[in-house]
Amino acid sequence: AAGADYQLGQGYTAGAVNVAGYANVVADAARGAPARLMLDDLSLFVNGRVSQYLNPFFEVELSEGTLWRQGRRPLADLSPRFVVERLYNDSDLGAGFTFRAGKMLTPVGEWNMIHAAPLVWNVSKPMTTYRGFNRYTSGLGLNYLPPDGHLPELYLYWQPNGELIPKPAQMVVREYVHAGGVHASWPIGLNDKIGVSLQRARVRGGDEAQTLLGLNASKTLGNLQLETEATYARLSGSNPARLREREWGAYLLGAYAVSDRLTLLARHEHFADRGAARGSANSLLGLAYRPDPALVWKLEYVHSRGAALDVKSGVFGSFSVLF
Repeated sequence: AAGADYQLGQGYTAGAVNVAGYANVVADAARGAPARLMLDDLSLFVNGRVSQYLNPFFEVELSEGTLWRQGRRPLADLSPRFVVERLYNDSDLGAGFTFRAGKMLTPVGEWNMIHAAPLVWNVSKPMTTYRGFNRYTSGLGLNYLPPDGHLPELYLYWQPNGELIPKPAQMVVREYVHAGGVHASWPIGLNDKIGVSLQRARVRGGDEAQTLLGLNASKTLGNLQLETEATYARLSGSNPARLREREWGAYLLGAYAVSDRLTLLARHEHFADRGAARGSANSLLGLAYRPDPALVWKLEYVHSRGAALDVKSGVFGSFSVLF
C-alpha cells in the first residue's frame, strides 16, 4: 500500500477500513505508595464503512500493565488486562440520524465520550466523569447530528440488561443494568458548547436505582479555555453500604495556552460518593506539551483531601500518542 494510506493520529486506511489506536504510558508517584511506570492503555480501533447500514466499529485495549514498580524488577508485575471497550454497528438513517447497536460509550457529559488519553487534558481523570454512572451502554442508541450545526446534537440510548463483555470487576466502581437516557448538546459559537444529560439506571446485585442529571459546558476566552462537568444522582431502593441518598460531583478546569504547543492547567473537583460519609476534593496544577497534534506529554501535581476515593495526592506524568 502507498505510504499516504497512513497518517499519524489518523491511522491506516485501506479502502473502507480504517485501523488506528493510541498508547498511554503513565508515571505514577502517588503519596504513600510505591512509584510506578504503567502501560495505562494500548488501544486499537477498527472502523469499517461498508454501506449505508453496515458500518462496524470495535475498540480493544490492554490496560493497567505495570512496566516497573519501585522495589521490584522491571516487568515483574506486568499482567495487563484485556478489555473490549466498544463493539457496535452504525446504520445511517439519513437527515442526520444514526441508529447504533452494540457496546458504546455512554453519552453522559463530554469527557466520557472523548475518553482517549491523547484527547483529554489530565493524567488524573475527574471522578465526576465516570464514578456515578455506567461508562458503557450495551444496547441500542439513536444519534442526531444536525447537518447545519444550528440545532442541538441529540443522543438517546437504552441498555436492557448488563454490560456486553464487561470490564473486570477490579476496574469498575459498580455495574449498572436496565439503563437508559438522553444527552443533548448545544453549540455556542465555533468552539464552545453546553450539554445536559438525563439517565435512569439500576445497580446490579440489588434493588438500588438512580436518576442522574448531568451538565457540561465549555467556554473559550482568548487563550483561556474553561471546562466544567457536574452530575447529581437521586438514589432509591436498598443498599446497606449507602451512606447518603444523593450522590453528586462537579469539577472546573482551566487551560491556558502559553503557545501552540504548551498549555498550563488548573482543576478543582468535589465528589460526594454514596458510600462515603465525607466528600472527596482534589486540586490539580499541571501542564501539557503537544509537539505534534497526535503526541502529548503531561505533568501534574494533585492534592487530594477528604474521603479516600480514586484521585490520589502525588505527582503524575504521561506520554500519549494517537497512531
